[in-house]
Amino acid sequence: MIEKDMQNIQKLRKKSKKLWEYFLTKLRLMRDQKKFRTEGVTLKYMLDRAPSKDLLIVFSSCTRKGIRARYNYVRTLKNVSCNKLFLLDDFAADHRGSFYLGSNMHFEESEAVRKLIGRVREVTGAKRLIFCGSSKGGYTALNFGMEYPGSYMIVGGPQYFLGQSLVDTENTEALRHITGEISEENIAYLNRYLPEKVRNNPYVASQRIYLHYSDSEHTYDEHIRYLCGDLTGKGYHFSQDIAHYKEHGEISLYFPEFLLRSVEDILCRQSA
Repeated sequence: MIEKDMQNIQKLRKKSKKLWEYFLTKLRLMRDQKKFRTEGVTLKYMLDRAPSKDLLIVFSSCTRKGIRARYNYVRTLKNVSCNKLFLLDDFAADHRGSFYLGSNMHFEESEAVRKLIGRVREVTGAKRLIFCGSSKGGYTALNFGMEYPGSYMIVGGPQYFLGQSLVDTENTEALRHITGEISEENIAYLNRYLPEKVRNNPYVASQRIYLHYSDSEHTYDEHIRYLCGDLTGKGYHFSQDIAHYKEHGEISLYFPEFLLRSVEDILCRQSA
């Protein structure tokens, strides 16, 4: 009984800390948010520059229905000494995001992300890229991280079969935005999108993945165990941090500490 009470107190403290960090992030947003415009896409971001050759790229996770997209882990990473690029995914009609993919299967938002990363690398001189995020942000960290040789990916509870995930979570706005038309064919295409990138990645030998997840919530059986199977089968260098919480939303209570540990481990490695 005492142990359970202590666990509840710990969860309450973490939730209170999260709310405080959100408030401080909103204040910073008013001051530091910038917009990158290209090919009809407006990508919102915040950039923290540092005298470092490392660039940490942080993607946002999905919010609840009725709540617009937010930046993630800004306060969590405030004391990390490297360049940090925080990207906001507020696309789609409800502004909850499109997994940074694009509209009507054109993937113009993905191209905007790549261009912005390239621009930031130029101005910061960054050589080593670290992609990170949880849930939707985790999917995105894998999706873009796979494209860069020598990259690091810090990922929490990612979806793997995007089409089915959007159907299961009734995220019709994102599904309609990405595909233009909700159909079995388009859902199947999105289900293949990341797995095919993972299986056909030419940079496997030079990349490293830090993966956090719970084996006791639905995302594990529906997505993550298949991801782990492909990572193992293709010879990826990846480590697993396995928790046992029951709800996917609880990842926000566990991932921040894992993120900090993983970033510290990467930064302690010999710089690129």
